Amino acid sequence: MKTPNLNKIFGRTIFIQLLLSWTFLIVASYVIGNIWLKNEILTHVLLWGAGAVLFGYIFTRGYAAKDKGEDGKNGQISSLIYHAVLDTSPDSVAVTDLLGNYIFANKQTAVLHGYDSTEEFIGKSAFSFFSLGEVPKAAKYMGLTRADGVIKNVEFDLLRKDGSTFPAELSAALIKNEFGIPVAFIAVTRDVTERKRVADQLRDVNEQLHLQLVEIEKLQAILHEQAIQDPLTGLYNRRFMEESLKQEFARASRENKPFSVVMMDMDNLKHLNDKYGHVVGDAALKSLSKLLKDQTRTEDIVCRFGGDEFLIILHNATTQMAAVRLQQWNEKVKDIDIVHEKMRASVSFSAGIATYPTHTSIEELIRAADKALYDIKAMKKQSVQKTPPPL
Repeated sequence: MKTPNLNKIFGRTIFIQLLLSWTFLIVASYVIGNIWLKNEILTHVLLWGAGAVLFGYIFTRGYAAKDKGEDGKNGQISSLIYHAVLDTSPDSVAVTDLLGNYIFANKQTAVLHGYDSTEEFIGKSAFSFFSLGEVPKAAKYMGLTRADGVIKNVEFDLLRKDGSTFPAELSAALIKNEFGIPVAFIAVTRDVTERKRVADQLRDVNEQLHLQLVEIEKLQAILHEQAIQDPLTGLYNRRFMEESLKQEFARASRENKPFSVVMMDMDNLKHLNDKYGHVVGDAALKSLSKLLKDQTRTEDIVCRFGGDEFLIILHNATTQMAAVRLQQWNEKVKDIDIVHEKMRASVSFSAGIATYPTHTSIEELIRAADKALYDIKAMKKQSVQKTPPPL
């Protein structure tokens, strides 16, 4: 289809609007009655005809003059270029009058809505191409375009010829003539079905990735706990203790504050395992571990050093403070009573203390606490050996 000249379309639009206004004026004059000539019908027909001829002559002459000379040639060239751009545009470009009726549509407009020809649009209301629920929204944005002069990238659900809908993005502007009078709307519409499909896929992928990341973080947390915790007692393991001891030593050195290390050994674990079985031995270890966790502060660190040995780091604790804490634990441990198959067993421990800055390195602290522990164990053994057998 040959694309019409848009300037002429706008001219015709203005001409039609003026002609309708003139017709309304003549009809109103006739209804009011008794002016100028006695034959009122003939009078008003003559007046209407004269006005129509006059308007037609003015517009025809005006556009004929524009087509002459260098300006006319340039205008024709510009118009050809403009129409070529419109026909090759991947987007729908359409022009409506101020009531929203199509007066021009490019080829992509027909393709977008599933029509065979753009001629099927001319004269139709643009509102008929919006889904029913979108008509109020379309009317609202038409009003905004009239008021503000332009709207950009507004999403609508539009209709195809077969009744199906598709998502589209619409931008529109108000067209004014050389006198600044609004004459039409121009709208650029783009099918965003593919873009929304890709966006939905990306959102789904992002949600899946988020869920996977959450699962990975959970697994990392579990692995981290497994890496730093003793599986039997739930206390920190030796690896975590070594790192914590380095941090505590660095902090104490920096702040010039003391801290103490308690090396603890559960008494007679081998005897419990041999006499009652490992179930009882494990229960004893768990009970002592729970006591230590319950009876230490948040900033203190309790670790299973290995086998039946524990190491406790007491934050900002002097030797005297550590000794008091040790005495408290010793009283509490007496309340532990292991019951297994009608057999009862008690729990006890031996412990040694070493304090920074009395001992000035991590190795020296552990060695001193270990030595203090074995000195205590030796004293207990000696005491047992000196105890006379019962009569």
